[in-house]
Amino acid sequence: MMARKLFFIAAVLALAGLFTASLMAGAGTATVGQVYAALTLPEPQNYTQAIIRYQRLPRTLIALYVGAVMACSGLVFQALLRNPLGSSSTLGINAGAVLYTVGGAVLFNFGLPLQGVCALAGALFGFLSSLTVARLAGARDVPPGLLLILAGSLISMLYLGVANAILLSHPEVRSAYLGWISGTINNAYANRLYSFWWMGLLALALLLLLARPLTLMLLGNEKALSIGINTRWTAGLALGAAIVAAGSGVAICGPIGFVGLMVPHAVCPLVGQHFLLALPACVLLGACACLLATLAAQTLFQPYIVHTGVLMDLLGGLFFIWVIKTHYLSATPSKTR
Repeated sequence: MMARKLFFIAAVLALAGLFTASLMAGAGTATVGQVYAALTLPEPQNYTQAIIRYQRLPRTLIALYVGAVMACSGLVFQALLRNPLGSSSTLGINAGAVLYTVGGAVLFNFGLPLQGVCALAGALFGFLSSLTVARLAGARDVPPGLLLILAGSLISMLYLGVANAILLSHPEVRSAYLGWISGTINNAYANRLYSFWWMGLLALALLLLLARPLTLMLLGNEKALSIGINTRWTAGLALGAAIVAAGSGVAICGPIGFVGLMVPHAVCPLVGQHFLLALPACVLLGACACLLATLAAQTLFQPYIVHTGVLMDLLGGLFFIWVIKTHYLSATPSKTR
C-alpha cells in the first residue's frame, strides 16, 4: 500500500516537473517565473509569454493527452486480449486511423469534424482487419497471441503504405500531412486537440466505470459470470472505449507509437492489475513518457527538431524486441496478462 502511494506521489511530481520543463524549454529558455506569469498574468505584448501560451502550452497539452489515452488503451488491450504486446500500434489501430483520416481529408476534402469520425472508423477497421487476418492465417505452430501481433504488423505496414501513396499522388496537400503521418506533437495541431479531446475523456470515463468488472474478468470469465457480470458486453464496451481513445489521439497528432505498449508493463508491477488503480497510473505515466519524449525531440537534436513519433518508434522497437524475447522466445516463457 505504501509503495503504491509513493508511486502516485512520485508520478504526480514528475508530471508537474515535466509540464513546467516543457513550457520552459525551446529556442529561448524561459524561467519558472516567466512561465507562471504567462499562465496567470498574461501580457498581450510580451513576446516570451506569447511563445509560452501559443506554442509551448498547446504542444504540452497535446503530449499530455496523447500519452494518457494511448497508455490506457494499451492497458485494456493487454489485459482483455491477454497479450503482452497488445497496443494500438501493434494491432493495426493507429494505421487504420491514419489511412481513413488521410483518405477522408485528401480524397473527399473532409473538414476537421469529419476527419475525427474517419479516425475512429479507421481505428476500428484496423483492429478488425488484424483480427480477421490472424483468424484466417491460423498457423498451428505460432502462438495465437504472437499471430495476432504479426497480423497487426502486416496490416499496419499495408495501411501506412497506402496512406503515404495517397499523399504522394496529391502533392498539393502533401506538406500538410507529411509531418502528421509521422506522429508530430506540434502546436500547429492545437485546433485538433480542442476538437477531439472530449472523445478520449469520455472513453477514459467509461473505462473507469468498468474498472471493477474488468478487474474481476482478469480472474477468469467463469468467476466473473458467476457474480453476474456480462463478460461479452463488458469486454466489448472496454475494447470499444480503448479504440476510441487511441483513435482520438491519432486524429490529433498522427500515430504516436508504443506508449501503449511500454507504459502498462511499467505500471502493473507497481500498482497491481486492479483497473481502478492501473488506469490513473497509466494516465500519469503515459503523460510523463510522452512529455519526456517530446522534450527530447525538441532539445536533444538542436538546431533540428525530431518528430516525437520517430523517437517513440525507436525506443518502442527496442522494447518490442525485449517483450518478444521474454514472453515468446525464452525457454520458460512468462505468463501473459
